[in-house]
Amino acid sequence: MNLKLYFFLLILSSPFLLLAQGNVDKEEPKQINLLHADIGRFDNVSGQSAQKLIGKVKAEHEGSLFFCDSAYLYDNNSLDAFGDVHIIVNDTLDLYGDQLFYEGNTKIAEFHNNVRLVDKKATLYTDELIYDRKSGIGKYFIWGRIEDSTNVLTSKKGYYYNHIETVYFKDSVVVVNPDFVMKSDTLKYQTNTERVYFMGPSTIEGDSSFMYAESGFHDTQTQEARLSENAFVQNKTNTLSGDSIFYSKERGLSKVFRNVIMTDTANDVLVTGEFAIYNKAKFFAYVVDSAQAIFVDNADSSFLHADTLMIRFDSIEKPEYLFAYNHMKFFSKDMQGMADSLVYFFNDSTLQLHSNPFLWFEDNQISCQRIDLMSKLGELDSASFQTDVFLVSQDTVEPRFYNQVSGIDMHAWFREGDMRKILMLGKSETLYFMWEDDGTPVGMNRIDSKDMLIFLKDQELETITYIDKPTATLTPTQLVQPSEEKLRGFIWKEDDRPRKRADIFRKEGELEEQVEEE
Repeated sequence: MNLKLYFFLLILSSPFLLLAQGNVDKEEPKQINLLHADIGRFDNVSGQSAQKLIGKVKAEHEGSLFFCDSAYLYDNNSLDAFGDVHIIVNDTLDLYGDQLFYEGNTKIAEFHNNVRLVDKKATLYTDELIYDRKSGIGKYFIWGRIEDSTNVLTSKKGYYYNHIETVYFKDSVVVVNPDFVMKSDTLKYQTNTERVYFMGPSTIEGDSSFMYAESGFHDTQTQEARLSENAFVQNKTNTLSGDSIFYSKERGLSKVFRNVIMTDTANDVLVTGEFAIYNKAKFFAYVVDSAQAIFVDNADSSFLHADTLMIRFDSIEKPEYLFAYNHMKFFSKDMQGMADSLVYFFNDSTLQLHSNPFLWFEDNQISCQRIDLMSKLGELDSASFQTDVFLVSQDTVEPRFYNQVSGIDMHAWFREGDMRKILMLGKSETLYFMWEDDGTPVGMNRIDSKDMLIFLKDQELETITYIDKPTATLTPTQLVQPSEEKLRGFIWKEDDRPRKRADIFRKEGELEEQVEEE
């Protein structure tokens, strides 16, 4: 064995060292000093020798002063005090009660009946309290209440930590504040900052809001809160939930992080994403990062995505309209769409698609500069297509051909979700391919007119009426030149069409890139 290590172990095992350590660690308890009593005599209580003290009793023990109406001071360094008991623990803490049992050797005080613990910031009320002067910890187990300048906190169990100005509450905890009521199973309260930390299922209910979380804090002075673990904030018909929520009542602001869900039950709309801000003071909310709006319908829900979703609402927090901007796409069973931006009006369910929108239904694609979709009684009723309108569908017999209709503006009417009538206005052009019943080609028919009226049935062309001097040209299919197959402005965006819900998150052109890489 190493010689230095041997001598080190020898010193550690020395009985003299152990004895010295014991002397250092062991501190003889000091006796309780009687300072005053009107009457004092020796007595025997339950076989123990004691001094019976009556009238204006005053005692001292290691820096703390004891006052009461009467007391027994025992030979074993303990004190039983009765009537208006008061301990001045230190400059910042006082204890009061009807009865006190105090052990001088352990410095543990046990108070009973009408107990009060008073520090600079708050007062604790209970009927039984155990206070350890060594650790500065007080405990109660049969209900207690703390009051300060702003709050009243009650619980079945509580632990008061004098040195860190903190109280832990357990079981049936209630915090009453002029602005809210909080209920929890477990929470921590800092008396110096008046901040509440909760560590279990908790609710915070105000005049117009309701909050829930299983972890977090609420600052009762600044009215700010941080909520986490199944957290949500509810205002009337709106609910905001996420992994973590920061809330400021004074600023009228909520910030939500990860797994965000904004729910409007009045309009059956959900907005989801990874980050959200709800600014009540400025009447807007927005969601970014995988932002999605879901318009709930038992028959055919719609799903919408854009880089940013923003909702404007009125002074009573009723949503007025939703903005979706940058790379907007939406999907429903009967219709899909794509545009740079979209506006949805909650009062009449009107949709506006801006900046080169595309709309798909069945086998048809429509594009223009702007689209307005109007609903009535919850169903699509009519639509307006503005500037450079182009309607195209792939030919069902020969997929390399496309049937096309173009014009300046277009209006459409729907019934039970199906497009039934189309009015094309300004420089109307039609190009479609004709076939015999057995598939024999007839030719390509092109008709130009000022306006045209189209009727459809089961999404199939029924009749076309050309208005104001139409001109028609029929070209045999075998003579059609590639340059003649398409009208001016033709574009086909089938690869960008969202065919399922997940496709709304796919950016324009992304599919083609993936195919090329494979």
